[in-house]
Amino acid sequence: MKLEEAKLTSKGQITIPKNIRIALGLKTGEKVIFIPENREVIMLPKTKTPLKRLLELRKEIRFSQREIEEMIRESKKEWSKFE
Repeated sequence: MKLEEAKLTSKGQITIPKNIRIALGLKTGEKVIFIPENREVIMLPKTKTPLKRLLELRKEIRFSQREIEEMIRESKKEWSKFE
């Protein structure tokens, strides 16, 4: 995927470039999450079924059951910070 650029408005809004929306499978009204990492930000689609998405990723990346269970524990711990 090539580098994409977006402009920040005075209200702090950006439009996610079309190629990025397509690559992430984002549809109108869906939410994204932002994960700050030092001076960078990771943006991910917010899934309503995180376990289902992890199982899909297992097929793509080949995670073991133990690794998936650890990711679930870690994600629950991280998400509890936002509740």
